[in-house]
Amino acid sequence: MAIPFVNPRTGNRLREADGALQDAKTGEIVGRIRDGVPRFADEAYSESFGYQWNTWEDTLSDQRAGLDHKRRLILERTKFHEFDMVGKTLLECGMGGGDDTEILLSMPFAEIYSFDLSRSVDRAAKYLRDPRLRLFQASILDIPLPDRSFDFVFCHRVLQHTPDPRTALRAICRKVKPEGVLFVHSYNCSLFNLMSYKYKYRWLTRRLSPRRVKGLLDSYGPTLHRLNERLVRLGLPGRLFAYSFVPFESIGRGSEWRALLDDRRLYELAQLLTFDALTPRYDKPMRWKTMAGILSEEGFTIRHAQNHPTMALWCTATLARRGD
Repeated sequence: MAIPFVNPRTGNRLREADGALQDAKTGEIVGRIRDGVPRFADEAYSESFGYQWNTWEDTLSDQRAGLDHKRRLILERTKFHEFDMVGKTLLECGMGGGDDTEILLSMPFAEIYSFDLSRSVDRAAKYLRDPRLRLFQASILDIPLPDRSFDFVFCHRVLQHTPDPRTALRAICRKVKPEGVLFVHSYNCSLFNLMSYKYKYRWLTRRLSPRRVKGLLDSYGPTLHRLNERLVRLGLPGRLFAYSFVPFESIGRGSEWRALLDDRRLYELAQLLTFDALTPRYDKPMRWKTMAGILSEEGFTIRHAQNHPTMALWCTATLARRGD
């Protein structure tokens, strides 16, 4: 049975009338359907992501790039294969252009609801055709779906780009059913991660238009990429300098990407990752203590976790059964 859209402020179900989504009790218009996609919010602070995922359409897509890297990454991080997915529902919070979504659709979920605040949902609608998938555009802070409705909730590489990551984490926690599974990821507020070049240049680049930043990367990216390639050959000091100061993503010698991609595609990936690092309005990493504390307060038990100072944070947790 499909999970109904609701007014996130009242909890009342919505009805469709002439392309509008109205609160069935109050008549308030909560959203509209455009191009076949329910829209509950505008891009607001996420304009750069809409531009990003509609510019680099294929770079991180396993299907269109002929890879299985993302599938292996998601299974390794989420450990979803350890849980019964057959016939279950999943909510994906912050889908971007749908690169993770295509992997989730390869799993035996019965229904997948995926949303993003940006117009990247239009790119997802262009490529993802599956009767189990329901796409919509909404804010993670006002998810128009009932609480305690989903067997699985998935939020990958999103929280740090919201204006209030703690509130966003609590918002997605509320969508998990008792005994359900939550996967959540965030940038790590560690000293090493805060050394990244992006925190030295974002004061400027996040004030420029996405198109302007892309133009700068087109102009100077090849030179910066060659500089990084020379620096990584110098060993640890060179890699640290590239990571900390060169405003272009450095893909390490030990990265799996180097075995998967030719030089052209490796440069394209580095350019995408640089744009992704420099342009979001918000970049608010989280401490492990904060993430684990919120999950505990919300009634979750952590089953698997990654907490390392040189890596992002992620964990898979389960919600206690009702009454526990």
